[in-house]
Amino acid sequence: MNHQAVLFERYPPTTPLLENIVWVLVYASGSALFLYTSVWAAEAYAAYCLISMYLLIPRLVCTHCAYFGQVCHSGQGLIAGVLFPKAEGEMFGSYFRFMGFASPVFLAPLIAGLVLSVFQFSWEVLVLTAIFGILALWCTRVVTKKLGCPHCKQHSICPACTRTKDSTGSIVERGSTE
Repeated sequence: MNHQAVLFERYPPTTPLLENIVWVLVYASGSALFLYTSVWAAEAYAAYCLISMYLLIPRLVCTHCAYFGQVCHSGQGLIAGVLFPKAEGEMFGSYFRFMGFASPVFLAPLIAGLVLSVFQFSWEVLVLTAIFGILALWCTRVVTKKLGCPHCKQHSICPACTRTKDSTGSIVERGSTE
């Protein structure tokens, strides 16, 4: 059975609410992991999360999105509309590279937790690292890919949606002949 998902002009408020609940759980568990190194590291991580996810990405990516100033799957389009002027929407795909600013949010605590597990082993850190990994690498992706991407007006031009893996496991753009 082949059916197309409905594209949303505005996402229902429950979608960004759920996505942001997952993100806050990621920030909290990541900060908790950094507390095992120092309070400063936990605070720096939490500050980076908030700045990158709610200021940098809305400014650098969301100002180019069709959902600018509207409720999108993450809520960042609405934040961008309140804080920044709209940029050229046709360039969304080329500005998506700035999503890389989110990488430390999802990877730094995982690396810290694994390093701590090796050099200062405790079951508490290992379990917290596993919880963080599940939240950051699985839950966030499931929420975005199941609730966000299928209903997005920019699905066809978004690099996150157009990338697929070829038979060798290499990432290629959908429709590419290479």
